[in-house]
Amino acid sequence: MAEWACICGQLVCLVVELAILAKSADVFVEGAVGLARKLHLSPLIVGFVIVGFGTSAPELCVSMLSAAQGAPMLALGNAYGSNVVNVLLILGVSMLIAPVAIHRGVFLKDLPFLLVMTVLMAAMALDGRLSVGDGLVLIGAFLLFLVYRIWDGRREVSPVELPEMTLRRAAGYTVGGLAALLAASQFLVWSASWLALRLTRLLGMDAATAELITGLTVVATGTSLPELMASVAAMRKGFSDVALGNIVGSNCFNLCIVAGMALAIHPLAVADTPATLWSRDVVSLLLSTLVLWLPGLALLAVSGRGRPVQYSMGWSRIWGWVLLAGWVGYLVWVIMGSL
Repeated sequence: MAEWACICGQLVCLVVELAILAKSADVFVEGAVGLARKLHLSPLIVGFVIVGFGTSAPELCVSMLSAAQGAPMLALGNAYGSNVVNVLLILGVSMLIAPVAIHRGVFLKDLPFLLVMTVLMAAMALDGRLSVGDGLVLIGAFLLFLVYRIWDGRREVSPVELPEMTLRRAAGYTVGGLAALLAASQFLVWSASWLALRLTRLLGMDAATAELITGLTVVATGTSLPELMASVAAMRKGFSDVALGNIVGSNCFNLCIVAGMALAIHPLAVADTPATLWSRDVVSLLLSTLVLWLPGLALLAVSGRGRPVQYSMGWSRIWGWVLLAGWVGYLVWVIMGSL
């Protein structure tokens, strides 16, 4: 009886933390797009750099702490699972709210980089080990791409009207909103991790598998909530560039920095990892990355550099429901495959 009372108490905490996340995300997005105007950056780059990386901070904190405390499978599960959640859940929900505008910069620059890094991550395991050097390669490749993307993004033309805001207010909204996002997400992860440990112990899994499934499901979804709230807030305000840049930027950050830092702290022997990490989770990671390309193929029929493609609301909702169905199927695959 006392156990169930504790579980109910944690569920109440989760609801409160979600409400704080929703409000702080709204403030954060408003400040981020205000900074875009003052710094003469396009909303896409703001989404890719400020929103995408800022909202990925929970994943980075959780993965680094997990790796440092000897739980590397939780760290990798968090990084891989967050990328799948970003595409299937967050993009799916975003497309139910409003059509997502797709730009050539995303299709020709960001998505190819994400795909190459995804394939590289899988190829690194062919020698039977994910080493410190592998982690440093991922981090270095990301930093080089980041410098190029910021430089290149300054030439992109803003496709939406950004709100007028003083630099001090925009910076305050961005920093304050991000701080609230991180604090709420950290409390949420603690609550969700506590619940997950109770469930995994009841199911009698081995430690590595329990770490992996917890990272892929509860922790990955929990640490991705800032991205969800930020993307939803951006879509409601009409900044679909920020929402899409948030998803792509967050996935690049998770794959290169979050997973890279975890490996730099705690390298892994492939033989010591659950087989499902490679037969299911890496495959899911690759498929979710390829899913991002499907709407972008419409760009091949569009002439003119920088001209966006935007689906009708009907097609957007169809894609949204397809992605959400894929997310539910993914959760069932992960849970049933681990029992």
